[in-house]
Amino acid sequence: MERAKLLLVNSESNNSVHSVLSEQGYQVQLASTPEDTILSILEGDPKVVIWSEGLDHLTEWQRVKAALEARTPFLSVSTKWTHTEDKSLAKAEEPFSLDESLPVTNAEGLLSRLQSIALQPAQNQHFYTKVGNKLRRINLSDIRYIQVEGKYSAIQLESRQYHVKASLKDLLIILASTDFVRVSRNYVVNLNHINHIDVYQSTVHIGGEDVPVSRTYKDNLMKNVRLL
Repeated sequence: MERAKLLLVNSESNNSVHSVLSEQGYQVQLASTPEDTILSILEGDPKVVIWSEGLDHLTEWQRVKAALEARTPFLSVSTKWTHTEDKSLAKAEEPFSLDESLPVTNAEGLLSRLQSIALQPAQNQHFYTKVGNKLRRINLSDIRYIQVEGKYSAIQLESRQYHVKASLKDLLIILASTDFVRVSRNYVVNLNHINHIDVYQSTVHIGGEDVPVSRTYKDNLMKNVRLL
């Protein structure tokens, strides 16, 4: 039986780690930039992210990791990763630790950590945006869809719309939730607010409005929809 999807992020030991995971039947996706990582998590919905400890000191990655750790379990892989060509994955000479705060250093440790990890639900349930001299709280569950235009975005709720200075990259970090799916270059929708999907017109109907679904992202939408 095919195992869970994993995301492997820009590790110096990518080749060895990828080989180990593939041999064990995991579906492995690769990402090498902060943008690719965010999009891969939102669109691919991996169960675990395998992360290089060497990225932690890089400022551009710190915000990505901090936001996404609340949604998707992370396993850190040491830059001193040790890999043996022995496909039986015999025990390493040095014992490995299952302490989640320590990076995995070998194949046995990685596989054991994957088997023992407990998947947690999303913790990011709201954010704040400045309106005049006040900070307004926006619950993720209240968002119907978001339209992105360059560095600006329109967040649509039931009763009003908030215009914020936030790019798609910024929003994808905030919307670290499986409820949100990208359906086109400029639109992200909340699955919980979709009334119906018009597969012929390529739109989703949300609160009396039709949101376009591009050909590129149609499959991404449908794989996140429970269909009987």
